[in-house]
Amino acid sequence: MPQTERQSLAENLKAALRKPLGGGGDVRLTAALAGRHPADIVEAMGDMTPPEALAVFNWLDNARAAEVLDELDSETVRFLTTNAPSGRIAELLDHLPMDDAAEVVSEAGPDQAEALLADLTARAPEDAAEVRKLLAYPEGTTGRLMTDKFAAVLLGATAGETLDYLRRNADALETINEVYVLDTDRQLRGVTPIRHILTAAPRTPIRAFMTPEPVSVGPETDQQDAARLISRYDALTLPVTDAGGRLLGIVTIDDIMDVLVEEFNEDYLRSVGSDAEELERKSPVQIARLRLPWILATLFIELGAGVVIHVFDATLTKFILLASFMPIISAISGNTGLQSAAIIIRGLSSGQVQLAHWRHAVTRQMATTLILGGACAATIGIIGGIWDKHWAFGLVVFLGMFASVNIAGVVGTCVPLLSKRAGFDPALTAGPFETAFQDVIGISIFLSLASVLLHWLK
Repeated sequence: MPQTERQSLAENLKAALRKPLGGGGDVRLTAALAGRHPADIVEAMGDMTPPEALAVFNWLDNARAAEVLDELDSETVRFLTTNAPSGRIAELLDHLPMDDAAEVVSEAGPDQAEALLADLTARAPEDAAEVRKLLAYPEGTTGRLMTDKFAAVLLGATAGETLDYLRRNADALETINEVYVLDTDRQLRGVTPIRHILTAAPRTPIRAFMTPEPVSVGPETDQQDAARLISRYDALTLPVTDAGGRLLGIVTIDDIMDVLVEEFNEDYLRSVGSDAEELERKSPVQIARLRLPWILATLFIELGAGVVIHVFDATLTKFILLASFMPIISAISGNTGLQSAAIIIRGLSSGQVQLAHWRHAVTRQMATTLILGGACAATIGIIGGIWDKHWAFGLVVFLGMFASVNIAGVVGTCVPLLSKRAGFDPALTAGPFETAFQDVIGISIFLSLASVLLHWLK
């Protein structure tokens, strides 16, 4: 939803809440929410205070309230589950697929989660047991995402029998885009998309057109690994099996998309020394407390650049024009390092860059930065030579830019790889420090070269 439309919906909802429910507020609230998709309501609630969001949430019918609850951020979920009318959240969980219900319960916090599960147990014991089963898997694993509401038939079924099964059970299944084929021990034998079932003759055995032995994952597989498999094989679902090959559940592409978006946002925010929770309902003081250590660390590294400049005071005093090119070299080398780091971080996250093949990644980035460094150095060197009307100054600027860009590229490539090897999050180590380090390195190289060639610059 466009930002202006989202803000308009939020303002309409706020205006309705300002009126008493018996004095026209209820009519305006109903009118504002009429025909609105749950995703639009979630975005509008992001522009409201928690009490306002709660009032809107309580006004929604169960079907839309359940979808809204599934899409809200963790902070809002915790507020709603704590302050919503007793029993309402458990009632809504019963409307959600169990993997989504488990996610809501996990976001509610430990104490509130137990209360929700107790309410759900009283309402729907089987659903509560399923949610507990999913929550037993570690956070971030495929087991947390899987649903057991999948389409499955036995190996001996025909296309016609499978279609009859789908007609009877479609409403109870998460998706019917793909049908899994099992043996009598529930071991996974194959999978087929529904279009093959629709186009096959009714008496054709499903084993005749199924894809045998499909790629599967275990319940403790990392969610990002599952996302990479779905992306690699262009699949709509991914089967989850136990050690014996028995089908436990499936992961659907909509859940995988949520994982990828969340991971991308976290990586991006961490790379600039921030955190995904900032996008939720943290106060300015909490946000500042979160970011201040990174900012201060970067500040002290940047002080190193000041020390370097002080060391080369004599050089700068004798040739002040050098100062005009220092910020250019620092900016270009820092930008190159950040680009290299971003490429490697995303490659590590998507699986395109493997630690076992680190030499290949470093070699490719070095080849790229050689080209980038040469082009930037030649450009700035020519400009420097024309500006000073002396070839030696152009040479100093050329060498300083070329060396700084290439060193920045190597550092930007190697730091994420080394961080990953050491068990740290590459996004945390590459961002805030990258530019600061390159400022120190770039200025050091540039002024060192100028000092060595100072007699040529006079």
